[in-house]
Amino acid sequence: MPLFDFVCADCGKASEVLVRADERPVCPACGSERLEKQLSVVAVKGLKSDHVHTGSCGCGKPRGGCGAS
Repeated sequence: MPLFDFVCADCGKASEVLVRADERPVCPACGSERLEKQLSVVAVKGLKSDHVHTGSCGCGKPRGGCGAS
């Protein structure tokens, strides 16, 4: 059961919805079936992580690039 990002065409609320094969997704805020599927952004971590800041901020900038340690 995949999880998709949608924006409701009626109320404008963005949400993640679990989509089953036999069901039509509905907006959790207003119940509308007029949902527009959004492109999901996939974060991929490279094989080499020693050059990327891996602190709790999660910025992905080069080490020290955001001011966090």
